[in-house]
Amino acid sequence: MIKLIFTLPLILISLWANFVAKNDSPSAEITMCMTMPADGIYQKIAPDNSYNAFQNDTTKAYTMPLLAKTPKGEVMLSWTEKDLQGITSFCVAFSKDNGKTFGDKKTIYSGAGIGNSRMMRARVLAKKDGSLVAVFTNSTASQPAGGGRGGRSSNIMYCVSKDGGSTWTAPAPVDSDPKQGIVRGFFDAIVMSNDEIAVVYLKDVANSTKHEERDLRLVVTKNGVMQPEKLIDPVVCDCCPINMLIDANGALNIVYRDNNDDIRDMARIVSTDNAESFSKPQIIYNDGWKILGCPHSGAVSSTYGKSALVAWFSGAEKEAGVRLATREGKKLFVLEDASAKNPYLVDSPKSAVMLWEQNAENGASKIAYRTIKNDNVSATTWAEGTSNATNMVALSVDNQVLMAYEVKQPNKRNTIKVSSVVL
Repeated sequence: MIKLIFTLPLILISLWANFVAKNDSPSAEITMCMTMPADGIYQKIAPDNSYNAFQNDTTKAYTMPLLAKTPKGEVMLSWTEKDLQGITSFCVAFSKDNGKTFGDKKTIYSGAGIGNSRMMRARVLAKKDGSLVAVFTNSTASQPAGGGRGGRSSNIMYCVSKDGGSTWTAPAPVDSDPKQGIVRGFFDAIVMSNDEIAVVYLKDVANSTKHEERDLRLVVTKNGVMQPEKLIDPVVCDCCPINMLIDANGALNIVYRDNNDDIRDMARIVSTDNAESFSKPQIIYNDGWKILGCPHSGAVSSTYGKSALVAWFSGAEKEAGVRLATREGKKLFVLEDASAKNPYLVDSPKSAVMLWEQNAENGASKIAYRTIKNDNVSATTWAEGTSNATNMVALSVDNQVLMAYEVKQPNKRNTIKVSSVVL
């Protein structure tokens, strides 16, 4: 018995060392890690339930993953990757097993000017008719521009695939206005209830003498063809990303940072006729944040029963931080930790979930989340295995939330990781 007492720990240590050795390799860097909170304590699922979900090339820098569901029920992952020659490729891959594994990547377009950032995240949209539409920004060399501005030229482009992403049309501009030397960006894109595409963006105001002055524009497709742009709001915050949502009633919601005498609160407009007309802008929550400049941060939203949730950052004197509110203006909570940033919202069958990045005790960024049900908010939970995570997105899949995010690397060539939490 005494011999067994001393031998058993050695056996367990040996087994653990063998497991670490087998998994401490580049191919195991991207794993699907699942955690679940039980009685306030994390229970980590057995290591043999972890599996590779995405393979990184160590010579490339990966940025801005995005998750979505296709009408066929597949999980679609898109991202950009830059090689050592500075060429960026916009890519997409599909999973038939809820994100456990992904098929071969398919390249949408490669070039030196492709943009993909927190301000203008490249998107791949899956339509009900089976086609895919990729929307992204593409920058070209500076050109002379009127009004004393620098002449930066940024266009919003789109490509279409009719064969599941294997082949794509050549990139074409969303905006048919041929003028160059101006910025079109900070966009969002979505599939409307009628299966047409809507792209909303900020565009340099013609003949403006200000350093930056942009208005809110919208382009929609008709029978798959991009139509002439519409002016939606002539005075908005000039450099904050825009967010769109199709709500439970099928209406198109556009959320953006307004600018009313330098008060930069979040506004919402709604269309119930697939972008033919819009309601007047309504401020979601009156923060009263007055700032003589653009904070370069937008909002995120998700459905919430018959309502919707909206999260954004405000630097208002009272309760500065990331806040969550219903679209009707009921504030649910504020994250006042200065390191809390980049919120993301997901509506799941059990509850809504807000995830965000925040520095943990060791100073590294980590993903945290809270669940929201009937306006009741849970305590904060840390997602295991998410150290050094940034630019996270999420997707509800069955009873779990699938996450995709960059993992910061010392050499600045970030990798992509896919993991999940069980609610």
